Amino acid sequence: MKPHRTADRKARWRRLTPALAAGAVLALALPAAAQADTAPTPPQYTAAGSTTLKGGLTSDIAGSAYLGKDGQFHWTNALTAYSTSPGGAWARTFTNTDMGAVSAGMGTTTQKVQAPAYYADAGTICYQLDKDPAFPIPSPQQDDHCDVIGVWVDPQGTWHALLNDEYQFDPWQTKGANATIADKVSTGHHNNRILLATSKDEGASWQYAGPALTSAWDDDQVIDDTASPGQSYPFGNSGCRLFIDYSTGYFYITYNVKIYKKPASSTLASWTEMARAPISGGMASGTWQKWYDGAWSQPGIGGIDGNVNSIGGLNVSYDPTTDLIAWKGSGDTASASYQAAKVGADHLIAFADASGRTYTANTLAHTIVDDATGQSAPDRTVSYRDPVTGQDLTLKAVDDRYENGVKVVTGGIYVTQTDPATGAAQTVDLITNSAYYKDPVSNHLYLPSANNESAISYNAFSGLYRIVGYDGNVYETADLGNPNSWKVVGLMPAGSNGGYLTSLDNGSLTNQNVTGRSFLTISDLNGKVVDIAQAAGDGSAAVSTEYAPRDAAGDAVSADAAYVLRVGGKAVTANRGPGLDGGNGAATGVSTWKLAPVKDVRGSNGENSGFYRLVDAATGKDLQVTGSGAAAQRAVDAVVTVGAVQADAQPLTSAGLGTPGGSDQWYLQRVATEGTSLDGSTTYRLVNRNSGLALQYVNERMRLEQQAPGDATQYVTVTVR
Repeated sequence: MKPHRTADRKARWRRLTPALAAGAVLALALPAAAQADTAPTPPQYTAAGSTTLKGGLTSDIAGSAYLGKDGQFHWTNALTAYSTSPGGAWARTFTNTDMGAVSAGMGTTTQKVQAPAYYADAGTICYQLDKDPAFPIPSPQQDDHCDVIGVWVDPQGTWHALLNDEYQFDPWQTKGANATIADKVSTGHHNNRILLATSKDEGASWQYAGPALTSAWDDDQVIDDTASPGQSYPFGNSGCRLFIDYSTGYFYITYNVKIYKKPASSTLASWTEMARAPISGGMASGTWQKWYDGAWSQPGIGGIDGNVNSIGGLNVSYDPTTDLIAWKGSGDTASASYQAAKVGADHLIAFADASGRTYTANTLAHTIVDDATGQSAPDRTVSYRDPVTGQDLTLKAVDDRYENGVKVVTGGIYVTQTDPATGAAQTVDLITNSAYYKDPVSNHLYLPSANNESAISYNAFSGLYRIVGYDGNVYETADLGNPNSWKVVGLMPAGSNGGYLTSLDNGSLTNQNVTGRSFLTISDLNGKVVDIAQAAGDGSAAVSTEYAPRDAAGDAVSADAAYVLRVGGKAVTANRGPGLDGGNGAATGVSTWKLAPVKDVRGSNGENSGFYRLVDAATGKDLQVTGSGAAAQRAVDAVVTVGAVQADAQPLTSAGLGTPGGSDQWYLQRVATEGTSLDGSTTYRLVNRNSGLALQYVNERMRLEQQAPGDATQYVTVTVR
């Protein structure tokens, strides 16, 4: 989803907190006067520094960082403003050596190509899709606005991207039955789906390549009274992020699902969903599956949109004929059904605690009354643990509060739901007309997970997948194949989880697919870049801990030991012979290597980043990539050699994004050889930090090659000499 972009609405969006813009559920703590003492403090990720992208780099969708086959760095963003004139929509690709250089070089050294995306322009990406000869798809008004977001470069060098397609504007005719398309577009109300595109000219033009994800609730891709006869309608699939998981061989999309109230875009429900497709399918239309009820069981095109990481393991359901939105249990909790409700004109919310004691909260009077006694609840607060979800619920009545004549707290009934295991909490302020969820039998309340707009990376420090999004939590999991396994490991610093978030490795400034102990977040909405460092918290919940790769004997690798490395069975050797350097000379023995941890650029006490230099134990030289410049050293088929230790990365400052490290930094990326879980895996690829390419023996040389899922010639073994 993107904000409504009339001028006043766009300005207002930029002033809102990201969580509020994403929907009704807020990732905020209660004001100090209203804070409930119910949970431990989760570990914190701190802002070690921040800066802003230079002018011209921001847009209205998350930016995408990636490398071409030649190793050149690209940053793509897109704008499909609700404009009524050509030029108001585009997909841009900026090119330079790395993200810092892209930002610093705006208007000078940064190269840019721009593909048109204005809906009425015959050259646009999504022009008259219903007439496309290869992949026709209904387009009721031929008004599709397509953003490019998330790019994969295939082994042949073709670019593949997701398209966030906004179409069928003003479906309920708020501008009247005779409104022009331009009038309809100006409302910002629309349907949404996720499509695919390819580019063979490095982003100068994009070719539509069919649908990836469409909604089951408007299966003919048209919003009308037949599909949505009630007072609500499905917004569709939106807010997508692409993650390329070479560890398991899948593309993953995280995306949002929203249910709106007619006739505009008032959110009744919002949740996070995932889809995946095998990398072997080339990111093609028809290869995607949605996660639903604990399995990848629904087709991407027209399948039911389930939900991931639901608190309490509940499954979402929606019936457009009755407008019922509910979170339902299964198994022993099958009777649970937390249904969408709304604070009515009487301003009252009836609810019960775990013992069954009932209360009435008044969102206008800011009171909570015990129904049995008629007295106000002590401290105007009720707390209980939901027996189904295991979550702690606190309801507190809060009055308006002013400081120096300015309102700093809006009165209402603040509902906080807290995970007792991690302390992660989310809060919503219920006022008249606010939406919430309640089980009509137990009268318990419920707040769904609010992790919209999720950015995923492989965390080389923890050996797990890291997820950050709008809700301000940091999640990790060992298994993206089980999206219900996300666990909160900490909280992002206040003000860092801006709209349209991208995570980026702060040591390479090129790699979006991997991060280390500390990492960058980039908001393409406001251009803010934050260097996120990991802090220990108060010990009440587990932080992301360092994962030490294992050698062939199953022992954690040590910086003090010397190892033999074999890639696909071939020894990595710095000597002449069939090793790094090739040539015709006789081998003089197998080299041994020390794995020297690279210090985290934001570590205050020499903490490891999760990346390594591989140092030849005999000569002190380290494993690195040849090439005349940064791009050549990141290119597919670049030759790997040894040389003097290269410079470390320098962190960002207020003036810029810093500088990347050299080509001599690597990570041992875990590979899932059975199923999709990384837990317990001791199979690795040796991956270059800057390029994301794997070390492989090809044509008598050790080279950088695109990661190929299931290809054992890329697997590395680490054996103590």
